[in-house]
Amino acid sequence: MKIGIIGIGTLTLELARRATQAGYQVIINNPRGNGLVRETVEKLGQNAELASLEKATEGEILLLFIPKDDLQSVLQNMPDTTGKIIVHTSSLIFNPQSLLSGITNALTYKITAELLPKAHVVKLFNPVKLEKHTSTVQKDEIFFIAEHSESKLRIQNFLKSLNFSALDLSRRLQYGRTEANPDVIHSIKNYPKRN
Repeated sequence: MKIGIIGIGTLTLELARRATQAGYQVIINNPRGNGLVRETVEKLGQNAELASLEKATEGEILLLFIPKDDLQSVLQNMPDTTGKIIVHTSSLIFNPQSLLSGITNALTYKITAELLPKAHVVKLFNPVKLEKHTSTVQKDEIFFIAEHSESKLRIQNFLKSLNFSALDLSRRLQYGRTEANPDVIHSIKNYPKRN
């Protein structure tokens, strides 16, 4: 399966690394210039390549990391995305407990969904644990929201194949403060607060 990545960030690089190791073909485009990331992408191995925006959009799943200021111009230049699964990634979340009071980081998800109305947009949140006195960043759990049930299942399975534990927060987006799955709430509450 081909995975398209548009925009380079901590999470998209981690997803690219894990996807190439899992045997996926990863096609990467950096809207700010492929030359800026050429050396990094070469280190990912033969399953990763830099390419045009059009070629990266051929992926069955598209992962986006685009600053909000560039979002509209990049998305308007993409080829037709009808029926595609578009995963909009975010920056690192150091306090996932804040998600329990409502989805506050969903703005770019909503903008992406409005700009690509025929695609199935998924929002991916990257929580991390920062252990005291170490520089270890643990990325095994990841949260996502999606409205399209088939896309939700495909993303959950894709993330599982990358050794992530994917936790679905979709009902919280749709129903506001409706109770989420108790395992998800437990997982969020067990993340240490960042001081």
